[in-house]
Amino acid sequence: MNINGINSSATGSAFTAISSAYIAATPTATQTANSEPSDSQDSQDTVSISNAGRAALSNDFGAPLREKALAKKKETEVTTTTTTEEEPLTLIDEQIKKIKEQIKELQEMLAKLKRDDSEAADQQRKMIQEQIMLLSGQIATLLDKKMQDSKKSD
Repeated sequence: MNINGINSSATGSAFTAISSAYIAATPTATQTANSEPSDSQDSQDTVSISNAGRAALSNDFGAPLREKALAKKKETEVTTTTTTEEEPLTLIDEQIKKIKEQIKELQEMLAKLKRDDSEAADQQRKMIQEQIMLLSGQIATLLDKKMQDSKKSD
């Protein structure tokens, strides 16, 4: 049995929504050349998933993933809170932290575009890389300013 629409190699095209998948029966090895082909080989059964079914799938599979993500987020917030309590951040440190977060988001976007070989994706990758370079330069400038400020205060 072959479920088309779920596996991209089965359809030979881009992914489609699961709700539009259809099942096509394929010949089995038990059929012999003398046996008459059944009508099920040529017919296709369409399967659709109702909104209630989608909600159930979301609850069954999505809920544990959301819980793990929430737990991980809370864990990072606790870690961040303890580090901020240890040493107060200056304005420059806060700016550097924000820029580092922006760079991290851009790197994630770059990773998502890694498998896309289109011209538009290539241009977007170049633009993201330029933004990362600019933000890295800003961090270097802020670090220099921080060093100068610390030398002046000594």
